[in-house]
Amino acid sequence: MTKPNVIIIGNGHYATGLTSISEKKVTDKDRGILLPSALFMQKNNLINEISICGRSSKKVASLKKNLDYFNQEFGWSSNVTFYPKTSVEFDDKAYLTALKEVSKPAVALIAIPDNLHRDVMLSCIKYDVPFLIVKPAVTSLEDFYIVQEEINKKNLLGVVDYHKVFDEANLVLKDEYNKGTYGKLNHVSSLMSQKRDMLDIYSRWLTSSNLNINHYLGSHYIHLITFIADFTPIDVRATAQYNYVANKMNKNIADLIQTHIRWRDETGHIFSSYHVSGWTDPSETEGMTYQELYFLTENGHVSSDQRNRGYKTVLSGKGSQVSNPYFFGFTKDVFGLPSLDTKYGFKSIENFIKAAIDVIDDNKKASDYDQTLPTFSQSEKVTAILAASDLSLENDSCIVSLEKVSNKFKLVKR
Repeated sequence: MTKPNVIIIGNGHYATGLTSISEKKVTDKDRGILLPSALFMQKNNLINEISICGRSSKKVASLKKNLDYFNQEFGWSSNVTFYPKTSVEFDDKAYLTALKEVSKPAVALIAIPDNLHRDVMLSCIKYDVPFLIVKPAVTSLEDFYIVQEEINKKNLLGVVDYHKVFDEANLVLKDEYNKGTYGKLNHVSSLMSQKRDMLDIYSRWLTSSNLNINHYLGSHYIHLITFIADFTPIDVRATAQYNYVANKMNKNIADLIQTHIRWRDETGHIFSSYHVSGWTDPSETEGMTYQELYFLTENGHVSSDQRNRGYKTVLSGKGSQVSNPYFFGFTKDVFGLPSLDTKYGFKSIENFIKAAIDVIDDNKKASDYDQTLPTFSQSEKVTAILAASDLSLENDSCIVSLEKVSNKFKLVKR
């Protein structure tokens, strides 16, 4: 079995845990997700060498401290190659150097600002490097079809890190719906709202791109509906509230966005979903994210509290805290080893790596995974919905229809 080299593109919060608030405030990703996952897989002989690409070499010293921590705590290797090299202070195309230099076969794990996604994915395709990219892959249909056209030219796997599809609670939802347990869906609602600390982490992104909370957070559960079954979005209407973020950033950025979607199921039955996403919860909030999911169905009610996972502490100096032990973390198992392989945040990355190896070794075609993994191709519907939501907000919350023309989604204002 092939052991690919891993190129991590991005060295911020999701990749390494390093942010502008590191050592000032605690988050649920303080040592990152991508880097420790890669180190864990390397220790378990699934991958070969690891490289990390950023735009600046200024974080290298802090990254080496993290690597030393992982080495001392878990025995993971601290031998990582950095791009740009430490002799180069700034290079916003360092990832291109890595894609050219790193020995193939290689795979990429990408966590960068949304406005850079398209160009980086196209570069990965050019150099025949399968990729996993943080969600959303893109937020415009034009970008989606540009990347899709290039993927179709090659047997190359592209996956979007919609890790919620690996959460056991959501796998139960998918399984029971498809068994017919719930009957037809009538209404789905979701809430995801994070601490306002995230605004400090993403402050540079927010002032330089059109990132909004629906892209970053709302897409989680919007995508999950497309993953549960082959539902087709009919139309979208979005609303938003502006207050705290606009004052803080001096830019027209919403505190909350609500997305209302009408869907058609495989029998022609129409149901609706309503998704609330926000990032202005007080810093004192118990958990990093409020997250709830509710289904009203033909046969009854289904509620999934994905915030209160049954683990809560009330401690001096820290107050009340609620954590999600199932997403990610470095809890040791009974043998004293980190139990990342039980976390759905890690499973998303591991399943991509294993699938990429199968494609590289010619055991599978990349398109074989469109029905099982959240591939780039499979993200067409959520891309269309996000684009429709943006268009709705730009036009006084009008309804935007999603029509298929020549096998591509077209947005039509109503």
